[in-house]
Amino acid sequence: MIAAALSSAKANARLAKPAALALGMVSAFALHFRPWEVAFLEEWPLAEYWADRGPGAFASHYFEWSLSRPLHLVPTEIGLALTGGAPGGIFFILGLVAAAQFALMLWAIRPITRSFWLGVAVSLSIALHPLWPGGFLQRFLPAQTAALALIIAMGFLIRWLQSGRRRSIVFAAITLILGLCVYPGPAVAAPLLAVVLAVLVRAPLRRRVAAVAVTTGVSALLTTYSLVITRLIAPGSGTYEASNFTATTLAGPRAAVRFIATTLVGEGTLVIAGLLAIAALGAVLALAGCIPHWAGWLMSGTALASPLCALVFFGNASWLQDIDRVGYAIALGLIPSLMVWPTVATRNRVRLQYAIAVLLVLTSVLGGVRGVQRWQPYIDLQHKLLSEIAPVVREAKGKEVVYVVDHTGTFGSQYTLPQHYINSASHVTNQDSSKVWLCYLATDPPLDSATLCDPSTNLSWRFIKSFDVAAGDVDVYIGRDASDE
Repeated sequence: MIAAALSSAKANARLAKPAALALGMVSAFALHFRPWEVAFLEEWPLAEYWADRGPGAFASHYFEWSLSRPLHLVPTEIGLALTGGAPGGIFFILGLVAAAQFALMLWAIRPITRSFWLGVAVSLSIALHPLWPGGFLQRFLPAQTAALALIIAMGFLIRWLQSGRRRSIVFAAITLILGLCVYPGPAVAAPLLAVVLAVLVRAPLRRRVAAVAVTTGVSALLTTYSLVITRLIAPGSGTYEASNFTATTLAGPRAAVRFIATTLVGEGTLVIAGLLAIAALGAVLALAGCIPHWAGWLMSGTALASPLCALVFFGNASWLQDIDRVGYAIALGLIPSLMVWPTVATRNRVRLQYAIAVLLVLTSVLGGVRGVQRWQPYIDLQHKLLSEIAPVVREAKGKEVVYVVDHTGTFGSQYTLPQHYINSASHVTNQDSSKVWLCYLATDPPLDSATLCDPSTNLSWRFIKSFDVAAGDVDVYIGRDASDE
């Protein structure tokens, strides 16, 4: 009986780790895979262009724009290809990337981790990024893919430090290059990660120096390519980095730091609280004897330094004022901070460590759910507008335009269908090519991206319907294009 019980317990223990791996991957995938939302921002015109022109024309059209980050749209293209141009496919790739982040984070730290279960808690927190709601949006699929590349590169760097095999550091460099070609956001976080690994992993000084030098060199090389070399390849080209870098450059590093601090204080209260909590966790674990004191300093110091990872967006003041970009960079900076715990954990206060790990998992899941909910009011508004105009665009004939006259100031912002997205959103959702134009009256609250209009002076306009939003009424008309009148 006793032998049978022991055998059963061992079998259950063997199943526990694969079950945890599967549950973590499913959780990460499920929170990111939400195809019923269809699309939200840039995905509308991307899906429209793919559906109308095909993959070849899509790649050609965006070639010059993405030259400074040549693999930027590849994950999006894969998603669109899987669904024949439907933007829901982007969500599928986003879910796969999130699930891979969880699994490959466990793989990355496996050679040096001392507790599988602490590794699970940390890996799930990284995959669910509770301090960065933007990671649940399709627009940040390239950023998520670059984060995945950073995690894989970390795994190869650890193996280089341990074994000294050249192929490991070569694979780390290649992986990091590919990731930065998708999105350059990890260019500051990567050297920080390498420094933490060099301190954390026992290895000859030569290997530690090589890990930091290669990682820093790759980041510097790709930054130079993005900002300088692309201008030599295609002088006068409108690449994303080149056009934005020249738009509103900063006075210097101090100005960039001030912008980051202002953004965090103004919009990132939760982010500040989160990184301070992780810094405090490092101190608590060290004082409780759960990790060595030097590791506590390393964990806390890295967490407090994580906002500096946002310096990667130094090229444009508006980037440093975007909490989604700043939050992404901080989330990357917290990866090496959180990684310290499972890799140096002692056998002291094991119950306390597991209790904290459970709390970290619960906080991460709740933060992930909150991150998804953060965007739902905007998505609901988009869906309401698109469903309300669906019968109207079908009624419009030939070159007639559907005019949406918003008296409330609700639509037209970045998250509520600006003019440069509303056409594409209607075409993709309603499968109708009728032009949709957003405008407002002189007596209405102004809309960010719309123009003034006056139905009383446009004789071709005919009133079709009104619908309600929280702030009032929105009218819908059909009329001739203003350029034809």
